[in-house]
Amino acid sequence: MIEKEILGCILKDNSLIDETILKVKYFSKQEHQLIFQSMLKLAAEGKAIDRVSLLAENYEYLSHFGGTDFVADLESNGKVENFRTYEQQLIEDYKKRRIEDIVVNFLNSKERDVQKMMEELRETDEIGMREEKSAHDVLLELRDLPYIENNEAGITSGLTDLDRIIGGFQGGNSYILGGRPSMGKSAMMLKFALSAMYNNAVPVIFSLEMSKESLLRRWIATIGNINLFLANNPFELSTRKKEAWQQAINELSQKQFEIYDQPGQTIEFIRAKTRQAQKEYGNIIVFIDYLTLIKDNREHQSEHLRVGAISKDLKNIAREYDVPVITLAQLSRILEQRKDKRPMLSDLRESGSIEEDADCVMFLYRDSYYNKDATDDNIEIIVAKHRNGPTGDCKVYYNKSTGFIGDLSDY
Repeated sequence: MIEKEILGCILKDNSLIDETILKVKYFSKQEHQLIFQSMLKLAAEGKAIDRVSLLAENYEYLSHFGGTDFVADLESNGKVENFRTYEQQLIEDYKKRRIEDIVVNFLNSKERDVQKMMEELRETDEIGMREEKSAHDVLLELRDLPYIENNEAGITSGLTDLDRIIGGFQGGNSYILGGRPSMGKSAMMLKFALSAMYNNAVPVIFSLEMSKESLLRRWIATIGNINLFLANNPFELSTRKKEAWQQAINELSQKQFEIYDQPGQTIEFIRAKTRQAQKEYGNIIVFIDYLTLIKDNREHQSEHLRVGAISKDLKNIAREYDVPVITLAQLSRILEQRKDKRPMLSDLRESGSIEEDADCVMFLYRDSYYNKDATDDNIEIIVAKHRNGPTGDCKVYYNKSTGFIGDLSDY
């Protein structure tokens, strides 16, 4: 039952009680109303919400429903990552009951006030809408911006020329990083994440393609200037490189970051872990590798609609938690048939929805991948869409053997 799922989630993660928009009356069962009311009271008093505290608050009443066993059963229900889904379902169930009551009361009333009924139905329709800042409140916040230095500076990409175009990664914005295989998408993601890490932001990486260990080995190789092949065979490293390996690990161990590499990650999982990380660290930046591997349990009539729904969900997560979300995306093979193989917006798989939802779309292109006579492996970053600023392109240095990426002017 959805009500048990919600109460079980709150028992597992007490912070959910501070964020939920649920009210006592939304629950249909009296015992669940009482439990939720007690949870609100305990949270207001700054007390832990657990089995002991709930029983202490309502022992006499809950003893009629099984007492300790009843609360223990609640605790076994619900997955925290699905809480927002449960919450929305409970609201919809309550609205249905309320609509039925309104219609029944109207039909049983002698006066049959249509205007009153329509007003009650309108109010019911608005139940569950999250409160947002008014335009006036936002205007007041904007008032002092001209006097705050670097107020628009986002989380730096670590690449000077790219930051000049996009202004760093801004909270509330959804970014797409697209490219054909072997263009350096994963290396670029790790570059952005490292840069954030060294600039007081915490990268939260959802890796649906590579394992946690593989990503960490790449970071070690980049920081320690170690060949990626040898990073996968560290026993063969020279004494000097073994020392560099240890130094890189020591450096990383002092930084804050999160990597989730579980297979079958869902939007609910990504949202829950993003919320958790933001609550713990504050200033975070989210990376997802990559978009079409995200599992969606909803039914869709086509892959296009499935990808579109996920794309909108990622944008909503960026806005809901005011964090930058950078999502890696594969490009269509069609571009391989063109003479100029630099990517365009139309090359995004299921491009319509992805392009529409993203605030910024960046593509990676390496001439050396197609042109064997190329003298370097440098990457061209093409900013094809930028809702809040200019588009353009820039080239960056890329050491394919170590995965290191940096400003071209430094090499």
